[in-house]
Amino acid sequence: MKKTIYAILTLAALCVSSLFAASPKAAKKQLPFSKGINLPNWFEYNRFSVLLYGKKDFENLKSIGVEAVRVPIWFDVWADKDYNVSEECFEALDKAVSWSEELGIYIIIDFHNDCGGGSQTPQNIDKILLKIWPQIAQRYKDKSQYVIYEVMNEPHFLSGNLQADLAKWGKIQGKAIEAIRSIDKKHSIIVGGGDYNSAESMLSLPEYDDDNLIYNFHDYTPFLFTHQGASWTNLKRLKNIPFPYSKNKMPPLPQNPSDAEKWEMSNYKNSSDEKVLLENIEKAVEFANKRRAPLMCNEYGVLMTYANSVERTNWYSLKCKWMDERNIARLSWDYTQAFGLFNSTSETRFPEDLNQNLLLAMGYKIPTMKQGESWYTRAKANGDWTIYKDGRADHINIQFYGKEGSLLATEAGSNEKFIMVKDLKEYTELIFNFNETCDFTKLKNNGAKLEFYVKSKDKNFDLSVYFRDMESKIFPWRASILVGSDKAKPDGKWHKVSIPLRNFNDIGGWTQETDWKVSEGKFSWALVDALAIQNNKHVSKEGFAIKDIKIVQ
Repeated sequence: MKKTIYAILTLAALCVSSLFAASPKAAKKQLPFSKGINLPNWFEYNRFSVLLYGKKDFENLKSIGVEAVRVPIWFDVWADKDYNVSEECFEALDKAVSWSEELGIYIIIDFHNDCGGGSQTPQNIDKILLKIWPQIAQRYKDKSQYVIYEVMNEPHFLSGNLQADLAKWGKIQGKAIEAIRSIDKKHSIIVGGGDYNSAESMLSLPEYDDDNLIYNFHDYTPFLFTHQGASWTNLKRLKNIPFPYSKNKMPPLPQNPSDAEKWEMSNYKNSSDEKVLLENIEKAVEFANKRRAPLMCNEYGVLMTYANSVERTNWYSLKCKWMDERNIARLSWDYTQAFGLFNSTSETRFPEDLNQNLLLAMGYKIPTMKQGESWYTRAKANGDWTIYKDGRADHINIQFYGKEGSLLATEAGSNEKFIMVKDLKEYTELIFNFNETCDFTKLKNNGAKLEFYVKSKDKNFDLSVYFRDMESKIFPWRASILVGSDKAKPDGKWHKVSIPLRNFNDIGGWTQETDWKVSEGKFSWALVDALAIQNNKHVSKEGFAIKDIKIVQ
């Protein structure tokens, strides 16, 4: 099977390479690693994904041949108003560093912060960087060579004067380097250009007085292919874009196309041309050689949602080939999300859900291990249906899109950890994703109960607790029950809640695309993929705390 997949992939790659032949000129100074991966969402957005990855994930990555990981961190989430980084952040990051050192994987500590659509790098970013980087350097200065610093991801001031922005960033980055070096003279530092880390903006960087720098750029070209249909871009209506360009495969423009859509479509033949795709890569190599520094691309990838899977794989094969030939270390974006290594974002079990063709295209190994342990398989085997307890939620992905709270909260007189959420908008959800469909039919029929402890001071305390059924990934039907002050008084004290599964009611479901659907009797206890706790139709400044969540038989 492995040989068959490789043969198909190789043939496809050769077809593309015949169109995109290159005569590479390589970077002279090489890094001790050549390929790796980004681990986004872990330390981003809020503090509710800190349990997303663990040592087992690092061991899994090592098993396929990953040599480096990049950890994007939104330090504005993890620091107070005076930019003091929380111990909670450092304790979690310490673990990641330890796993990397133990396994011999390089780890990049990346000052990331918000760089999404509509964002703008703060004008006072120098103040923030010069406060936070000394803390990081002090914490990790004595760690091994496996630790690498990255000054900042994708700076973009967007002042309207690009050249002024680039010059400003060049100076700020230089000050950050000096701040790190005043404490840590050992570890490598990654630097990049001031226009979203583009290769072109990297070329305008000043020459820093430091011989242990790594120059970096990002590569998502051609953007129309890699980001087709992406909701955060102006390409959301442009889908089924082929790679390489083929006039006969190009979709028609959508109705009433915008100027941006017209430009992207009309320019795609040129933007996907070999010479255009290679131009900045070649310039980056030349630049790095002049600086006598190694070169890396620590973000590249294709959104899996709308790209043809074979063409997506061929894109990776081509890009990886080009960068490998030029001694450019590469870290793809991302692991388990929409640019990731799995066949879908809803099932990310390792190794059975891995996209094997993609792994081979990127130069990784297909793991030979048997089916991995999941929350569901482990629970069935040992009868322990714990979902969250004392800061642990093994094999479960927790999502929360509010702003304030923690998965690792504590209270005076106790070291026990619990989940705390505050400042909730209407219908804010805390979701525990099981990462596969689970059959709870026997549990429900045998009288099993959902149990947890909850406390709140919100006088209007009112939650919906529901199990989600993805109906084979078609629609998220719910079996729900209300939990209010009748079950847990809002007195700031812990109250035990115990609800038989058979008491949950099939109430319907909701998506952004369909709005609310009333129950059609389609919820199935055999297709449960998540447990959700939702603040109902009111704003709750006090929020709530919850712990010891489990199903008991």
